[in-house]
Amino acid sequence: MESTDILKYLEGRSSEAEKRKLVKWLDASPDHVKEFEEIRFVFEMTKIYDSECREFLAERSDKPMKVRLGGRLPRIVRRLGGVAAAVVLFFGAGYLTYLHTVNSFSSQYTSLDVPAGQRVDITLADGSRVWLNSGARLEYPVVFGRHERMVKLTGEAMFEVEHDEDHPFIVRTFASDVEVLGTRFNVVADEKSRRFSTILLNGSLRLTERTTRAGAVLNSGDEAHWLNGRFSVSKVRDFDAVCWTEGLISVRGQSFEELMRKFETAYNVRIEIARQTMPVIGFASGKIRISDGIDHALRVLQHTSDFTFTHDPKKNVVTIH
Repeated sequence: MESTDILKYLEGRSSEAEKRKLVKWLDASPDHVKEFEEIRFVFEMTKIYDSECREFLAERSDKPMKVRLGGRLPRIVRRLGGVAAAVVLFFGAGYLTYLHTVNSFSSQYTSLDVPAGQRVDITLADGSRVWLNSGARLEYPVVFGRHERMVKLTGEAMFEVEHDEDHPFIVRTFASDVEVLGTRFNVVADEKSRRFSTILLNGSLRLTERTTRAGAVLNSGDEAHWLNGRFSVSKVRDFDAVCWTEGLISVRGQSFEELMRKFETAYNVRIEIARQTMPVIGFASGKIRISDGIDHALRVLQHTSDFTFTHDPKKNVVTIH
């Protein structure tokens, strides 16, 4: 790590990627923590001894910062209090600064909102991957904390978590905390409709209800649904429910109204149902490719369902008749 990169952070000009790089560098060696503290100390002393410290930093700006006893930095330390200041600097402040830096970064959450009609996948700081469905929102820290890895989810997402038993991965939703004991799972957390469910593809999960603290443990092939503060756990009935990560929508087990709500999000369109009764979907199973568009999806359903539709592209409205 170049001293110029550290100075950039101290001046508040580092990007999130640069901050993550700095924390990984600090975590790699106690010597790095000491070096960071030495540079930080000189940087802060510029407020008191501006000209001397800036000259010192300028001399070192093109090479890694190494400060040894007998150099200019100890003379500055002596001017600030002698041996006591040096002891604090070299034997205590380094580790405290490291803790402060990690805690500071882990409390800085950023958010990612996925527009309707789109899907996004990202890789988090620990290497875990997250696929976000249309309309989902993920809040995550720039750098995970020292004790746990926590993210906050609204909407639907698929997680593939890097294993680290010393740092549990937790997905916080409006209904439940999902603690990852395994690797790959899908979560739906729709606070507006009070809908929460999760499907575990492999590994194990621990669910903890946010209000009552009631819990449940899932194993591979289990799914859980949340209703009135309680979890119902059963074997997965339809693995096609997670095919959205492949750009597909499953019609299995969906009512016409439920499917139209999914279409609205997936195709970024408003659907109005202008009829007294809902059509019945005649397919027992099947998948519709999102990239083929809303008109194609509705024409597929028309093969077994009795309805017509009109599409006004200017108003971005589909009306079901």
